[in-house]
Amino acid sequence: MSSQSAANDSLSPEEQQERWLEEGKAVVKQQAFLMKRALDNSNLRDGLKYGSNMLCELRTGLLSPKNFYELYIMVADEMRHLEQYFFDEFKRGRRMVELYELVQHAGNIVPRL
Repeated sequence: MSSQSAANDSLSPEEQQERWLEEGKAVVKQQAFLMKRALDNSNLRDGLKYGSNMLCELRTGLLSPKNFYELYIMVADEMRHLEQYFFDEFKRGRRMVELYELVQHAGNIVPRL
């Protein structure tokens, strides 16, 4: 048994929940930063990749409903930056058909916008 799993075994369920939540929030924070940087550099492909990575953090059954909701709200708040990017691109005259074609390879993002 590894020392990591031994340490996890000694945590109470509440402490384990807190650890899982903090780990998820750290990943979301990092991926959100990278997504915003990519979008600031007009790199939509990487922005979508990082947005997708954030959404993947929601694919867990480990968190309690309360903690999952907290993580969900954090991800939803960060995804607003991607939504705003699309809106700004449209205002600049970029055709929605172009944006639509670009996001087809990021299937788990579009339904969440």
